[in-house]
Amino acid sequence: MARFVFLALSVAAFSSETPLRILFLGNSYTYYNHLAGLVEGMGTRVETRSVTKGGASLEGLYTGTNALEVLRGSRWDLVVLQEHSTLGLSQFNGDIVINDPAAFFAWTRIWDAEIRAQGARTVLLNTWARKGRAGQQAHLDWAYATIARELGAGLIPAGAAFAGASHLELYQADGSHPSAAGSYLAACAAVEILTAGGCAGAPAEILGVPMDNRSGRLGEARGVIVRLPPETAALLRKAALAAVEELRGQGGYWRLARPVFAGPTGSGSGLGPWQGRWEGVTWLYGKQANVTLHLEARNGACEGNWTVRAMEPATQATMPLENCTVSAERVRFVVKPLFLTVENHEVWLEGGVLRGRMTLQSISPYMRQGGNWTLHRVTP
Repeated sequence: MARFVFLALSVAAFSSETPLRILFLGNSYTYYNHLAGLVEGMGTRVETRSVTKGGASLEGLYTGTNALEVLRGSRWDLVVLQEHSTLGLSQFNGDIVINDPAAFFAWTRIWDAEIRAQGARTVLLNTWARKGRAGQQAHLDWAYATIARELGAGLIPAGAAFAGASHLELYQADGSHPSAAGSYLAACAAVEILTAGGCAGAPAEILGVPMDNRSGRLGEARGVIVRLPPETAALLRKAALAAVEELRGQGGYWRLARPVFAGPTGSGSGLGPWQGRWEGVTWLYGKQANVTLHLEARNGACEGNWTVRAMEPATQATMPLENCTVSAERVRFVVKPLFLTVENHEVWLEGGVLRGRMTLQSISPYMRQGGNWTLHRVTP
């Protein structure tokens, strides 16, 4: 029977009788170039299986695939979880950002309970920021390390390995999915964490069952999964080892201050008349749009409406303000642009203009949108 020692700083697996069995649950970041197959090809006495779905979150894997059935239907030593690449769908001022990790944390706890009930241990694949977005890696690292520490789960520092090998081409043309080299790098980091042998002696050519990256389907015959120049593979192994050693030096989890998710919080203060009509241009909705806020404040309460005129395509919507309240320095109100969606606005006066911050709530905790806006007075 397989034996493994689960440590805060690594997962070391040992077996003299049966292979180490690892289940990978993720999306296209996991199925591109068959990450599970690469781990199996690099490791010693390792058997893997993966359940993946393009674009899936941990919630989507639980509710929309047979991942739970596969977990419960066989014996696994380790289960590797890979969340959506930006922890869900989130925009700020029209730009893709790392989502607040609340939903990620909640579904990781759900999966961890299921995994432990089957006698296995949870490991998180700490993914990489998109190409040209290195500043977002700290958001991913903090989120993965925080929930991994809470649960005592293992952590694979693939994102840190990507950062340490940024001089190599680790991405597909979309700047998001891993190239063959990127998957080799992530697999090497995984092998270092998951197995006793490590990946120092891994070959530059990994054999197994190749994956069709477009469909996420395995081929029918064995062949070459990844073939790299030996010198490139050596650099990738070095970067993976460096990332793992750095993580171990921090006790197995990144020590980071909590970053600000979904854009900076609004700041500013000032007193003055709130009422009137205010206009400006915003990117809150993904495309440039004109916004008009008509606001009337009365004795700690307020009323009015919020009008959005999109330019492409030309559309207009006027929504009444709900739950509108006024304090000494802030106005807060809600508008409801669509069924089961709510925009929460916080407003303040600064330098003669009206500034605000919007966050959008939807029925899905994975769908978030927000941003800051600035409006100028048109009429008092």
